[in-house]
Amino acid sequence: MIEPLHSLDDLVPGQAWDLGTLALGREEVLAFASRYDPQYFHLDAEAARESLFGELVASGLHTLSAVFGHVIRSGLITGISIGGNRIDSQWPAPLRPDEEIAVRAEVAEIRPSRSGRRLGVAKMRYTARRVADGVVVLDAVVTHFLRR
Repeated sequence: MIEPLHSLDDLVPGQAWDLGTLALGREEVLAFASRYDPQYFHLDAEAARESLFGELVASGLHTLSAVFGHVIRSGLITGISIGGNRIDSQWPAPLRPDEEIAVRAEVAEIRPSRSGRRLGVAKMRYTARRVADGVVVLDAVVTHFLRR
């Protein structure tokens, strides 16, 4: 169980948490792609053989959404999060349906509000690695507004 943060002031650059694992099932991958990212390599296993990936892969947008949802459900920042305004993401390797990934959160930067308000900005790096081989499938830096 992750201990929830109570304030931006609880954070220190370099601090990190392992938040457990998740997997995106084949039907979930197809449903997301069908609705939000209908590219053939996310929808059609046969056609995907001719793609850059050579097989059916999850949408990077789906991977990002699933990891972000996992972070929020972990409870780590839920009590202090008041929004955000930026996500810089990379997908260095593909995620195949049903592959388990391990999620990690790390504090990259902290800036208390200069306006005197009881909030601040935290840049958090979220990484997801395939459990089977340790390869990173998502590296995202998210800018959060957090209560102090």
